[in-house]
Amino acid sequence: MTIAEPASVIRFRDYVKIETDHPTPDYANLVKGKSVVILKLEGSDPSLPAILLNSHTDVVQVYSEKWDYDTFAATRLTGSLYLEAFRQIKASGKILLRNVYSTFAPDEEIYSIEGMIPFSKSQEFKELSIGFGIDEGGLSVNENTYYFTSERTTCSVTFTANGNTGHGSQFIEGTAIKKLLLIINELMQLRSNQLTELQNTGGVYLLNLGQVTSVNLKMLEGGKQPNFVHATFSATFDIRVTPCSDLTEFYKYLEDLASKNDCEIKFLYRNDPNKSLKITANNPFMVEIISACDNHRLSPVEMIMPGATDARFVRQAGIQAVGINLMINHKILAHDHNEYIIESEYIKSTPFYTDLIERLASVPA
Repeated sequence: MTIAEPASVIRFRDYVKIETDHPTPDYANLVKGKSVVILKLEGSDPSLPAILLNSHTDVVQVYSEKWDYDTFAATRLTGSLYLEAFRQIKASGKILLRNVYSTFAPDEEIYSIEGMIPFSKSQEFKELSIGFGIDEGGLSVNENTYYFTSERTTCSVTFTANGNTGHGSQFIEGTAIKKLLLIINELMQLRSNQLTELQNTGGVYLLNLGQVTSVNLKMLEGGKQPNFVHATFSATFDIRVTPCSDLTEFYKYLEDLASKNDCEIKFLYRNDPNKSLKITANNPFMVEIISACDNHRLSPVEMIMPGATDARFVRQAGIQAVGINLMINHKILAHDHNEYIIESEYIKSTPFYTDLIERLASVPA
């Protein structure tokens, strides 16, 4: 006997089929241009700060020839669950206390420069009067449901050195590469120290990754011929700064590192610090998140998001935000070929998000 696929799954598949992969995402099938789509559940007391459920509409570039099945068959997740929860709440006729907004933002996968960054600083965002935010989380490899009250900061930085030049047969001092090597060596030592700290922590590698700062040298540029000492060299690093460190102090450390080695520094991507208050266990919204998990027999565990999500811009606006995803017992295939979710886990998630939204929107003033 053939079992009919649930309507919610069919809608999810239709949503995912929109090919919004970079470098040329097809946003036109969603909205005009790079717009942020905002859906609203109106509450009975709109004077209270609202609840925000944020997701993004884009995905990283895909290579269909590397996949064993249709690339856009069903992989985009969180925003679709918000839609299903909204649908159920509307159908029930319930009017919640607070306004609830669900936003769908573009370009999260490419630093949100034309997505959540300008939107979170806009008058339109301020007028939503958000009091608490929910954003995407990460798939779980085990039975635990992980939630993220903070995340690492993406810091892409280029150091450029200029120095003396001359023929390759000489012992030329004050060269660009010599200056740059001092920076490279120091940052690679920082990388080694942080890796050792991570390894000494024990436990599951990915679960503790957010507690340390990762450093990766990703580009070296300079020189065009082997018999000449060239005047300019540069090195670009991808650094993910743990919230366990002071972000402002880390930026200053990098600037001082460039200065003492007579190099220029350029931040290709520099985040503002988190301006929201630390979320504690007795936070009324956090209490409701844990209660919803308990109600659905989940095992919530707090951790630091090792990657970057749009929640950072909500926090930079001074609004507390938590990332959460209910998908348990999944392989970690984010941005990988053959990424997938288990249909039964997706179906189980809609009642949770419905419950969570109702709880968060019912928190009294």
